[in-house]
Amino acid sequence: MKQLLCIATLLAAAIPVQAQESGWMGIRVKDGKDRGVVVRSVEPNSPAAKAGLKDGDVILQFNKEDVAGVLQFTRLVRETPVGHTVDIKIQRDNCDQTLHITTEKLPFPNGFGGLGLQLPRIRVRDFPQVQLNTTYVQSGIRVERLTDQLRDFFGVYSNGGVLVTSVDPGSAADKAGLKAGDVITSIDGKSIRTPGDFSRDMRARGPKAALKIIRARQEQELSVEGD
Repeated sequence: MKQLLCIATLLAAAIPVQAQESGWMGIRVKDGKDRGVVVRSVEPNSPAAKAGLKDGDVILQFNKEDVAGVLQFTRLVRETPVGHTVDIKIQRDNCDQTLHITTEKLPFPNGFGGLGLQLPRIRVRDFPQVQLNTTYVQSGIRVERLTDQLRDFFGVYSNGGVLVTSVDPGSAADKAGLKAGDVITSIDGKSIRTPGDFSRDMRARGPKAALKIIRARQEQELSVEGD
């Protein structure tokens, strides 16, 4: 399980969503100083490793499109069908080169590593080796700070977001469809980076709040009314 939680992935979203399986590249990235994204780590035997990507490589282009940052790069990858081969232009040791990468099927498509735990039924206590901290409860929603392991596992490629660990039955959030295992990344368009941000912005909201979340590695929006 510990090894599973360390797996890093990038997804290719469905086009159409219902028909296309999620793809897997197996890298973690961060924004580059001037341009592109920097590869932080490469999962062994992943598509990225097979293509020759290495830690520290700067990805400048993906499928002939310039890479501006993590969010845009994530979108480009998500729009790439599984099994599709694309060119990626990288900079390594101050030299540009082009690699070819083919996305593969996500190794654990049905929850946590095929263990039968679907995302809506996630319980943090199912993962005792993962240390969380800073619990906040607001509007019937309990959230925790994301660790790097969980950030990789849930497919959160920025430094923002908080993990929903429970939702009170019958609360407005429950009625809106929020579930344990969702990652809240913004409230009314304002980015959420910490549980404190979540608590403050939920208290400051009006009678209705628009939550942007990541569920099953896909971005969604929910509207929470009341409470």
